[in-house]
Amino acid sequence: MVHILGLFSTKRGKITVALVAASILVVSGVIIGLVFGLRKSFPDTDETVCGSSHETYVINGSSILGKYPRAAVAVDNIECSRIGRGILEKNGSTMDAALAAAICNGVLNAHSMGIGGGCVITVYSKSERFV
Repeated sequence: MVHILGLFSTKRGKITVALVAASILVVSGVIIGLVFGLRKSFPDTDETVCGSSHETYVINGSSILGKYPRAAVAVDNIECSRIGRGILEKNGSTMDAALAAAICNGVLNAHSMGIGGGCVITVYSKSERFV
């Protein structure tokens, strides 16, 4: 059996005790931070408002643009979605529509188009059955 006071007599024992104490403090801090940080800080409301400096709209869970079985253009701004949809309606390719919508989004929501932001593309080739 190890005598507790004997741990403090060597340099190795002091370092071990210090590391264990520091680990306990870090784990406790993370747990307390997660408990208080992940609490819901706003009351439940039926309406969620999304907005920026040039547009504000209420998100109610239903699409105002409709449901499309074969194609959809989803962009941060409704005008950019309309531009992408217009390209598709004029028999443009999906990449033409994606680029038009991305360029529009870069103009209207420049803050979303920095490094690592703004564009996620999934392309499916029906003839090759490949994503």
